[in-house]
Amino acid sequence: MTSARLLGVALTTAALLAVAPAWADPPHHAKGKGPPAHAGGPHNRDAPPPGWQKKAWRRGERLQWAEVDRRYWVDDYAHYRLRDPGRGERWVRQSDSEYLLVEIATGLIIDALHR
Repeated sequence: MTSARLLGVALTTAALLAVAPAWADPPHHAKGKGPPAHAGGPHNRDAPPPGWQKKAWRRGERLQWAEVDRRYWVDDYAHYRLRDPGRGERWVRQSDSEYLLVEIATGLIIDALHR
């Protein structure tokens, strides 16, 4: 009797967990009713999420390792009017108007251009 009850509880739990995602309500912005809540509401759609602040980078500061990732490297220096980087250095694009020349091994900022 105990094993039958345990099996029934296990099957009921498994069935409930299987259909739980169907009960989930999609986020507000997924329903086509405006930007996500972190975007600052309908009056400020381009605002960064809370905690994301633009930083004015300077020479001598260190860039976080995640931001030195290949995804942000600039390879077409002539297109962006940047000088060729030295050995072990890369241009990293921070935004549409900010480019940082960084030592790849350390993340040390050698030069910062704001355009």
